[in-house]
Amino acid sequence: MRTIARKPLLRVTIRRRKAIFECRPDDAFLLEDLLSYQHPRADYISSVQSGDWDGMICLVRNGKAQVGLFHAYREEIEKLYRVKVTVEEEPPLAFRDLPAQTEERPYQKRAVAAMIDATVKLGGGIILSATGSGKTWLAGDYFRRLTGTGVFVVDELTLLEQARRELSKAIGEKVGIVGNSQYAPERITVATIQTLHKHRRKQAFRNWFRKVDVLLVDELHVQLNRRNLDVITRIRPRAVFGLTATLQLKKAHVRLPAMALAGPVIFEYGLEEGVKEGYLSKGRIVIVPFNDTLKGQAPGYKNAAGKKIAAGSPIAEYRRHICLNKSRNDLVEKYARLALAKGRKVFILVERVMHLRILEKRFADVKHYALSGQVDKEVRLEAMREMDAGQLNLVLATRVFGKGVDVRRVDCIIDATGKPSRNNALQRYGRGSRKTEGKKDLLYYDISDRNSTFAVAAWTRLRALRETGAPIIKLKKG
Repeated sequence: MRTIARKPLLRVTIRRRKAIFECRPDDAFLLEDLLSYQHPRADYISSVQSGDWDGMICLVRNGKAQVGLFHAYREEIEKLYRVKVTVEEEPPLAFRDLPAQTEERPYQKRAVAAMIDATVKLGGGIILSATGSGKTWLAGDYFRRLTGTGVFVVDELTLLEQARRELSKAIGEKVGIVGNSQYAPERITVATIQTLHKHRRKQAFRNWFRKVDVLLVDELHVQLNRRNLDVITRIRPRAVFGLTATLQLKKAHVRLPAMALAGPVIFEYGLEEGVKEGYLSKGRIVIVPFNDTLKGQAPGYKNAAGKKIAAGSPIAEYRRHICLNKSRNDLVEKYARLALAKGRKVFILVERVMHLRILEKRFADVKHYALSGQVDKEVRLEAMREMDAGQLNLVLATRVFGKGVDVRRVDCIIDATGKPSRNNALQRYGRGSRKTEGKKDLLYYDISDRNSTFAVAAWTRLRALRETGAPIIKLKKG
């Protein structure tokens, strides 16, 4: 008689932010294989090349993993094991039954309900909501209903005061601040991840951490690293949520850390859906081809720090073909001036400060701001306020524009970065999708490189931009 092998038994104890696994040592590899991923740059790591390490990162350590990872992968785990779960009960977090706010949109109401439900059942989760759909407002409405304490985590000083202001308006109470040399926590507090990590071992912070019930991590896709996971492990909140507009969940090295940090995806609201329902601005994407005629290898040089940059290196090539390329910069200026002549509010986006300075000189006759991480955050906020007030038509910016920037009036974006990132392309487009009175649409120009090593990056951005659902116009020549 033929026998069918039974699945091995896996006992799981859920204790605050941890899932503790117990099974036979011979069966543990099934779980470890499932919750492992290969380092994205494994081929370039010396220990992998020498054969000392296989490049795999396992998120099960000493029989423990983050509870969010268990909830996210529970169905897959149950295909491998007979799972018996024991939950060490704690008093449940309580929520106020409050009337909806006047400006609340239907999808926002669904999102907050999903967050409250996930707080009780899963201990958190991931909210995928399009840029401009009001993720900070969602956080505020959730915190407004929460009777306990919460922290909203940002990863840039520029966003600290902006998030604090928006949350205070949504919650209707004073919001504390931890960051920028300030330590003034309240029931709900905004903090930078850098400050939390820097002071995580100080007694005052540790005492405060014990009082935190819920952690909301803004821009989750840029906060996926060991430092942040370490901070959350130390805080040990009752629930953790991740807010983001873009997350490449098909990639294991993104999916696993994201779900370890927060949990499974509990709510989705896409850009295309927002446009269809009238909450986000319609847009048009114009692919502007640039046929690069520069030949030969980029020469070497010394950077501002005196470091020698090798001839033909990726850094030298970028400097030559993107930053210093007169013909390409002529094209950027051409479309910026066309948009300005039509009364549009224009953002020109670049990658490097050097490129910013070169383009800035071309617009000496136009009132503008040139924004980078080197510019004081108050100046950056002033530029955003002036554009929204109709007093400014042109801003040149580096990557500071990519995260959490709230400029509703911008209706023309020129992407001159030449970089391949899918997430960044979608974030940049999304920053212009906010809707406001008098704004008709968004015109998004992508300077698409041809005949150079940056052509691959251009095709990567194009594939990403197709995900927006916006009509794409491909010009035959720039």
